[in-house]
Amino acid sequence: MTEALLSLSIFALPVLAVGILEQRKTEKERKKREQELLLDYKIAMACERAVEADRQAWKNSVKQSLINWKPIKFADEVPTRTARKWGRHAN
Repeated sequence: MTEALLSLSIFALPVLAVGILEQRKTEKERKKREQELLLDYKIAMACERAVEADRQAWKNSVKQSLINWKPIKFADEVPTRTARKWGRHAN
């Protein structure tokens, strides 16, 4: 019985310890990978929001310029200018 416990402690416990260490290592790598993916996702979402805000600003700018748009007046529609009088001839 003691020989079985001795052989168990010599062979099985180190294998178990190595397995636990490997599990911790893979868990740390998984957490690091998840953090990187989350950071990439946050960056992508921030870029998407910035692009959407820029698109909305452009759309509003176009709408505003269309609201303020006035048609071009052609020569026959524009009143003609009269010559100005200067000095003692003004009035």
